[in-house]
Amino acid sequence: MMSKKNTGSYYTPAYLASFISKRVLSHFGKRTRMSILEPSVGDGAFISELEKEKNININLTALDINKVELKTASDKWSRKTASFVKTDFLEFSTNKQFSAVVGNPPYVKKNILTSKQIELSKEIHSKEVLTEASVKNIWTTFLVKANTLLAKNGVLAFVLPSELLQVKFAEEIREYLKAQFERIEIFTFNDLMFECKGQDTIVLFAYKKSESKGEYFANITSKESLEKEEFILRNNQLLVSSKVKWTHHFLTSEELTFIDSLKKELKTVNDYTDSKPGIVTAANKYFIIDKETENKYGLSKYTKPIIQKGLYVNGSVVFNEDDIKKLEENNRPTRLLQLNDNDKISKKLREYLKLGELEEIPNRYKCKIRNNWYVIPNISERPDAFFFKRSHLYPKLLKNNSDAFVTDSAYKIKMRNGYDLNSFIYSFYNTLTLLLSELDGRYYGGGVLELIPSEFKKLPIPYVEINQIQFEKFTTDFENKSNIEQILNQNDFNILNSTLGIKNENIQKLTEIRNKLKKKRLREYANA
Repeated sequence: MMSKKNTGSYYTPAYLASFISKRVLSHFGKRTRMSILEPSVGDGAFISELEKEKNININLTALDINKVELKTASDKWSRKTASFVKTDFLEFSTNKQFSAVVGNPPYVKKNILTSKQIELSKEIHSKEVLTEASVKNIWTTFLVKANTLLAKNGVLAFVLPSELLQVKFAEEIREYLKAQFERIEIFTFNDLMFECKGQDTIVLFAYKKSESKGEYFANITSKESLEKEEFILRNNQLLVSSKVKWTHHFLTSEELTFIDSLKKELKTVNDYTDSKPGIVTAANKYFIIDKETENKYGLSKYTKPIIQKGLYVNGSVVFNEDDIKKLEENNRPTRLLQLNDNDKISKKLREYLKLGELEEIPNRYKCKIRNNWYVIPNISERPDAFFFKRSHLYPKLLKNNSDAFVTDSAYKIKMRNGYDLNSFIYSFYNTLTLLLSELDGRYYGGGVLELIPSEFKKLPIPYVEINQIQFEKFTTDFENKSNIEQILNQNDFNILNSTLGIKNENIQKLTEIRNKLKKKRLREYANA
C-alpha cells in the first residue's frame, strides 16, 4: 500500500463529514433525486453520512485509487444507485454532470506526483485557462476538475488545506472560484482537523447559483459549535477584492482600510536593504556539526561558525561571539563544513565523507548537481544581520556581531547606501510592521509564521534614524524584556508618530488588530 505521504490521504472525521453532507443536501431543499460524485472516497466517511439520507434518491459515483479502501467504502452503501470505480480522479472521464461533488482531496506536492499526474494536472488547468504555476499540489487539480463536472446549479464541497487562502500559487485559484461560483462559503477552524502534522484545513462550499451572492466566511471555535451550527457567515467584500490573504477574513473593512492607508505611505525592506537567503547545505544534519564531531574527525580547519535555526537566537537583537560559545557549550551544531574542490582529503576527513555516502547524501538533488557533492556553493561573506523567515511569537531580525554565517532558515541582510543598520533593526520592532508580518505572511497548523523572500522584501518599515547610544539602550531593553509587547510599547510612539504622525489612540487600534491576528494564528482567539 502507498504511504500517506505519497497518497496524501488524511481521513475526514465523522462529525465534519456529517456537517458537510447535511449542508450540501439542505441546499437542494425538497428535491427527491440528485447525483453526487466523491472523487477520492478514502475510508468512506462521506459515504456513511450520505447513506443516512432517506428522503432523497442519491445516485452516487465514488472513486478511489486504492482498491481496498474503495471496497471498504462500498460496504457502507446499501443502495443499488451507486458505482464504485477504482481510478485516479485525474484520469476519470464522464459525460455526466453532478448535482454535487463532495470530498477531501488528497494533499500531494508536485514533486511526489508521477510524470503522468503532472501532465494531466497541467492539461486540466490549461483547459480552464489557468497557468502551470497553479499546479503545485494535486488538491488544486481536484478542485478545478470537480468544478467542470458540476451541473449548472451544482454545489462543490471540499475539505482543503488553508493554502487556498494564503499562498501565492493559490491566488489564481481564488480568482477562478470567484468567477465560477455565485456564492462561496469558507469555514476556518481554531482546532486542527487532522492528524496531518502542521497542516491547517478549511472547508469550502461553492454554489454555482445563489440568491445571496458573494464570499462568506466563518471561524469555527470548536467541534461542538460546528455540530450545533453556532456560527455566523459574514460577507467580506473588501477582503476578496483586495490582495489581502483570505485567512484574515475576521478583520473588518474599516480595519483593512486603516491598515492600507498607513501601509502605502511607507518604503519597504527592499528599499532599505539587499536581502538574500542564507546557505543551502542540502543536508544540515550532515554539513552542520557540533564541536565533538569536529574534534573526532579533525575537521576544525574546514569549518566556520553558523547559526542553523531561529530557535537558537531567542531574546536578543544582537548576536555575538559569546552567543556562539554558549551554543557550543550546549552541544548545538554550530560548525559548517566548508570544503573546496581543491582541498586535500585527509584520512579523518575521508572517514567523515564515507559516513555521508552511507547516508546517501551524494544522491540528494542539490548534492548531485555539484562538481563534488560535499562542496557547498555560494557561501560568500558573513551577513551583517539576519532575519529568520519562520517565527512563533514575533519575527526575529538580529544584528550579527559574530563571524557566524546563517542557513537558508534566514535571509542575509546588507544595508543599501544611505541607510544605517542599527536604525533599520530598531525601526523594524514596531506594532505596524509586526502586524503587517502577520497580514502578509502565511501560517501553518502549529502556529508558525513564515515570510517567504518576496513577502519579506515587500514588508513596509517606518524607518527612523537613531544613534549608537540609543541602539545600545534598545539592545539592553530587548534582552531584559518579559515579552515583545514591552518593546513595542517603548518604540511605537517614537517610530510611528515621527514617520506617520500616528497618535496614541490609533497606535492602540493597531495593537488590537495585531493581537487579533496573532491570537488567531496561535489558536488563542475564541471569537474570530
